[in-house]
Amino acid sequence: MADFLVHRDDPRTFRFDDGEAAASDVAEGAVQFTVERFGLTANNLTYAVLGDALHYWDFFPAPEGWGRIPAWGFGRAEASGVEGIAVGDRFYGYWPMSTRVTLQVTAGGPGFVDSSPARAALPAVYNRYLRAVPATGFPAALDDAAAVVRPLFLTGWLIADQLAGSAWHGAGTVVLASASSKTALCTAAAIRERDDPPSVIGLTSAGHVASTAALGLYDEVLPYDEVAALPRDRGVVLVDMAGDPGIRAAVHETTREALRASIMVGATHWERASLEGADLPGPQPEMFFAPTVAQERAADLGELPFARRLGAAWAEFATARLPQLVRFEHATGADALAGAYTALLEGAVDPRRGLVLSL
Repeated sequence: MADFLVHRDDPRTFRFDDGEAAASDVAEGAVQFTVERFGLTANNLTYAVLGDALHYWDFFPAPEGWGRIPAWGFGRAEASGVEGIAVGDRFYGYWPMSTRVTLQVTAGGPGFVDSSPARAALPAVYNRYLRAVPATGFPAALDDAAAVVRPLFLTGWLIADQLAGSAWHGAGTVVLASASSKTALCTAAAIRERDDPPSVIGLTSAGHVASTAALGLYDEVLPYDEVAALPRDRGVVLVDMAGDPGIRAAVHETTREALRASIMVGATHWERASLEGADLPGPQPEMFFAPTVAQERAADLGELPFARRLGAAWAEFATARLPQLVRFEHATGADALAGAYTALLEGAVDPRRGLVLSL
């Protein structure tokens, strides 16, 4: 039993503490879960780097100065004090990187909501857990895909949806920074599914140009040192998954009047990541926060129609496109997580690898 803890001021510093012991009984309104499996991606580094700014450290308690990075995946009920949730029931949602966790649960609809006071002010999408059964969109065959890619697909799909709704800001090209990242690949795929989409250019490190271009999701892939080759004769939208102010500034300086919008999404370049964007040529960068956009779209469309549209898009992507993009790997235990997390920090994880972990 273990909890994975990261220093809030330095994601490179981490440790494992003793976690919750298995409980044979829990209080009314509580459920203890075994965290069965979770995905580990650059998205988790974004949670750590922006943990204070976007309150990612607030989901799960930790010793002072330390935090528990949230991760998407599956939990299995081991002890339940909630009617309607039985031992053995599985749920998809937002978990700590831990062996076990006890949540305060309000059951209803297709799953439950974490109803602890500490999470009341946090985005609702993170507090909602869905029963992991085919009827709610979670066939067992897609468990790995859901743990690793589903939240990234949601972000990419919402970005494409928002851009299409704004008529692409009048631009003819969307530029994705950190183009080899899974979130960028999901975004590029979602843009291509739209009617009359703009061209999509990817920016990535020199070592990833050929492999990223070979996936067929981009019209062109450029290394970061060739930002000057970006088009200036037509409108451009920057979608920045890297979070690197140097790359962001280079795109702004190159495209200037051609730049129609600059959207900050993630922080894959975590050591240099910053949300600052003042005094750049062109439109000022704006933060894209997927939970807020998801709530707005659900309010616009209605929760059920929104869920159906998203579910259909995810099912198509997960079965038809994802197998060509990601190969899933499983590892268990503290040493495995420490090694995978360190490799992620060092940028040594091939974007094609889908890491599925458990403690």
